[in-house]
Amino acid sequence: MSFSRIIRSSMLMGGASAVTLATNLARAKVIAIMIGAQGIGLMGILTAFNGNIASLAGWGIGTTGVRALSSASEEQRPSKLAAVRRFGHVLAWIGALLMILFFWPISFLTFKESGHEFDLLCAGLAVPLMVATGMWSAVLQAGGHLRQLAFSQIAAAVGGLLLGVPFIWIYGIDGIAPSIVIAALVPAIVTWRYADKLHPAAMRIPINQDDIRAFIKLGGALTLAGLVGQVAAYGSRMIIIKSHGLESAGYYQAAFSTAGSLPGFVFAAMCADFFPRVAAARTNNDAMNLVEGQIQAGILLTVPALTLLLVMGGKCMSFLFTSSFEQSVPVLSWMVWGVFMRVISFPMGYFLLARGSSRSVLIAETVGGIILLLLGVFLVPSCGLLGAGYAFFGSAAAYSLFLSMVLRAQSGRWINIMTLSACLSGVLMLSGARLLAELIPDGWWSLVPVFVVGTICFGIYLKILGKEKSERKE
Repeated sequence: MSFSRIIRSSMLMGGASAVTLATNLARAKVIAIMIGAQGIGLMGILTAFNGNIASLAGWGIGTTGVRALSSASEEQRPSKLAAVRRFGHVLAWIGALLMILFFWPISFLTFKESGHEFDLLCAGLAVPLMVATGMWSAVLQAGGHLRQLAFSQIAAAVGGLLLGVPFIWIYGIDGIAPSIVIAALVPAIVTWRYADKLHPAAMRIPINQDDIRAFIKLGGALTLAGLVGQVAAYGSRMIIIKSHGLESAGYYQAAFSTAGSLPGFVFAAMCADFFPRVAAARTNNDAMNLVEGQIQAGILLTVPALTLLLVMGGKCMSFLFTSSFEQSVPVLSWMVWGVFMRVISFPMGYFLLARGSSRSVLIAETVGGIILLLLGVFLVPSCGLLGAGYAFFGSAAAYSLFLSMVLRAQSGRWINIMTLSACLSGVLMLSGARLLAELIPDGWWSLVPVFVVGTICFGIYLKILGKEKSERKE
């Protein structure tokens, strides 16, 4: 896959992801203004609860479905498509059942005071919708319908915001849970309509039970891996709540959502276009070439955005939330470095999802999750939110290092010198921009490092693009 192809897919899916992130931030802005940090903390807990249950109930259908459909021949595709649909419907009902079983004990373990059980129950109605959306998105993604997938995400994000925010506006903190359900209902309907139109269900197609067994086997490992990450993230919030209260968890959630907001379009592109191509690659060497190209492109695209967050964190938090969220800035800086490590490690993780063993994925996620929780337990009580930032970065760095070693064992080689140079260049640009920002007077002059880094990255992109054009002509 050419560098320009990566950039185009990143811009397409990144545009949809940017709209989704903008609507999420707009919802958070309304909550911050009307309710404050306590509302942001509650939204983070409800979102994490839904994510944990949906991850367990979804059984990796979004990943296993894409993997099965992308690697299938034309003759096999109808049967596998029918299997994905059938399995996804069953999982959605399982999600509803699990939510009903777990909402009360989770509420008891999470909150110091009672009264939030109904919030978890109401917000949990989004779980089966999230599972169904994952299944339908996998159908669109594996079929290469990126434009339709992007448009469905945009329509769903805008519709969810317009329909959900009035609940917060009218009912305050009690309206957060219904708004989360609305935000999950709209994408479920939109992706279903698109997927059913492009791939209508054919009648009387026999389902190969071997496909179902493969989904169960691989999905089990992926579910455990995803659940480890979700539980670790939820556990870190619980540690903050127990040590410093729900308001501090709100500041953490604000920093967490902001750190992942600007570079989120690259992660969206990885999931939508990069992952199916790695799954369909003929050899591990071809897949490794895709991984290296994605890492380089990811660094080139995200470093300017991460620089903005690193040098203008205070203004970003005030703009996205309110001026009272200044307490989130120190933890945001460390989360930016953690996100940079994730930009490097995510393509490696997708290689293992597409071609590696499920055990490798599970072990990698377990290592990262355990380190996140252990660092949180030791650092948050003494260092507060800054300790949570240290834990986030430490777990991301350890996860990246471990994945690079697993990737070496799976593929037979390390990532090449050019990719390592891109990683080092990203570190130097971020560090240099932060140092330059400290030397420049406060205010909008801090945008100078952002402009410098953005210009350098754009120049590198033009140089690579010109090289690819000349190679195609030859």
